[in-house]
Amino acid sequence: MDNEFAVHSNCTSPASYQQYTWALTDKLRKTAKSELREDEQLRSQGLAQMREFIAKSPHIKRCRTDALFLLRFLRTKKYSIPQACAMLEKYLTVRQTIPAWFYRLDIEDPEIEAIIDGGYIVPLPERDDHGRQVILSVAGNLDLSRVSSTLLARVHFLVQEVLADDEPSQICGYVHCVDERELSMKLMGMWSLVDIKKVADCIQNGIPNRINGFNLIGLPSTAATLLDFCVSLLSDKLRKRINLFRTVEDVAGKINRKILPKEYGGTVPMADMIAQFKERCRQKRAQLLAMDDMCIELSKVPGHCADSCRRDLDAGMIGSFRKLEVD
Repeated sequence: MDNEFAVHSNCTSPASYQQYTWALTDKLRKTAKSELREDEQLRSQGLAQMREFIAKSPHIKRCRTDALFLLRFLRTKKYSIPQACAMLEKYLTVRQTIPAWFYRLDIEDPEIEAIIDGGYIVPLPERDDHGRQVILSVAGNLDLSRVSSTLLARVHFLVQEVLADDEPSQICGYVHCVDERELSMKLMGMWSLVDIKKVADCIQNGIPNRINGFNLIGLPSTAATLLDFCVSLLSDKLRKRINLFRTVEDVAGKINRKILPKEYGGTVPMADMIAQFKERCRQKRAQLLAMDDMCIELSKVPGHCADSCRRDLDAGMIGSFRKLEVD
């Protein structure tokens, strides 16, 4: 792995940080300024302050300190340094607390590769009209005899990590389109309430990405209770970004059909999109595996993810259910 993306032992900084160079379009520069408050001065100060925080932290032992990694957190939190540093701590904590979900995110793992090859989840090569990365997930493309909730979590977090250093996505955000038309009771039953709570906590507090929308297609009525529970765990901001669509045609009208797979009315076959994404995974493979070397001393970080999830559930912190209107 290039030194630029190295995990530095005991947070020893490299002799000098590689200078960040803006290589994006003027349009993205304006978007970053208007939506994230980002400009050259704020970005430079934010990177310096986060690097200082990591270097002085008594519990962060090994961590990436390159600009693309730290910008994940700064941009997600719109350059609030305290919030960005808190999310970094949470990110390192959940990775280490739930290693079965986050470690060995390897496209050459046969179980992971089989799920990707099957078309369960694929980032679309072209962005939507707002510059956002669209991620399509298809429940009906799973072989339920060969998967578990842990394996599915690993695949989802592999996708997240492969995309996370992409600057246009850091700035413009992500949209998740989930085809639930063949969602089964067996698939829903793989996830315990504790695991669902962990996922919600990770998405909102520990995983740095700007989620602009969840588009759920053809959700069966049997999943209504589960959806209500999942929604109850989300912040008001994320709740408002959940949209239900009855058909693929309905959601295609919202996204721009041409960027969807051919099977959904676009022009590029899903198999080609999968092949492109797998190549991207292979290019990132060494970097992703090296990230397993990051380390935070959990005994010095209060209330890490697994324990807090269990405490919340034991205390009955389920939240109030909310019904969603179908577009």
